[in-house]
Amino acid sequence: MVVLAVGSGYSQADSAAQPVAQSGAAGSGTQETTSNQPEQLTAKLTELDAILAEKQQLEDALRIEKSAQSAAALQSSNTQKLIRLEIEDFFAQSSNRARLDALFEEYKRSADEEDAARQRVESVQRDLAAKQLKFSQAARDVERVKAQLASEARKRNSKKIQSIARRLDKTIYFNQPISFRCSTSKSLAECLAGYQHDGRMSQWVLEHYERVLGEEIRDQVETLKLSPNWYSYRTKSEFSEASMSLDGTVEAQVSIQAAVTAKKMMPCAILDVPYDLCDSRTHSLIVRSNKYNDQVLINEQPHGSTPVSLMLDSGTYEVQVVSGGVTQKRTLSLSEDQVVRFKF
Repeated sequence: MVVLAVGSGYSQADSAAQPVAQSGAAGSGTQETTSNQPEQLTAKLTELDAILAEKQQLEDALRIEKSAQSAAALQSSNTQKLIRLEIEDFFAQSSNRARLDALFEEYKRSADEEDAARQRVESVQRDLAAKQLKFSQAARDVERVKAQLASEARKRNSKKIQSIARRLDKTIYFNQPISFRCSTSKSLAECLAGYQHDGRMSQWVLEHYERVLGEEIRDQVETLKLSPNWYSYRTKSEFSEASMSLDGTVEAQVSIQAAVTAKKMMPCAILDVPYDLCDSRTHSLIVRSNKYNDQVLINEQPHGSTPVSLMLDSGTYEVQVVSGGVTQKRTLSLSEDQVVRFKF
């Protein structure tokens, strides 16, 4: 007999669903689906845990019943041996009939127990097989909901990346006060000509770029913290004001122009999302039709009613619009922003 004992790494505690914000890109049907997906995932995980607990109970019951079956089989075998010995003694006229009848009764009883244990084992095995099938189906449902949530999160992050990426490259202007000591034997012009920023330019650019960019993308990132490794820059500077005291202390204002160029991974670093999203090419796909309350499916996934606006990676997509029982289909090779119109 084959014992079905399948373990699982799924548990609700290990796979708690994280809330996902609604995306305003799709139609009203998509928003409702997205808002319900975290609760759906939690329900699926709870169902999966319950099925797993039932599976474990069945596996325990199967071990108990198989042990009972083995004990009954051993008892039956021992009784058979005693019967053979008793029959030999009976024909040798050294045993009486009562003893032989008792052994036959014992054999029948142990055989019945063995048969009942076998039937219980088969019943538990059938239940366990059915439970394993149910568990597999529930596990697939969990993975499907997780994939949907991941897809929605990827789409939202792609939109944020594109929104932020357009605002990263910029030229900033600022004045920086400085103070340094110079030899009193030199003129102010000579002191200014020999002044070195001593690596402070990088910090100045970081502080002003972070402030300017933080105000501009406050709708996407509440608190912005940049790293100099995320961008490169070129600067031009000149002294706008300067004075020198008798002890050689120079006080000056430096006017700085910094042209900042973001690296490709910078939007992902700011949003703290996987860097591969910044490597992929995403495009806008807008689906429209001349019907009200229609339904849009892209690669067989529902996206609500038109108009539907999505950010998608480059690739091939099958777009369906259903209205009044009529379905229209188009296959698109998305390599740039595209608007698709359906007419019924």
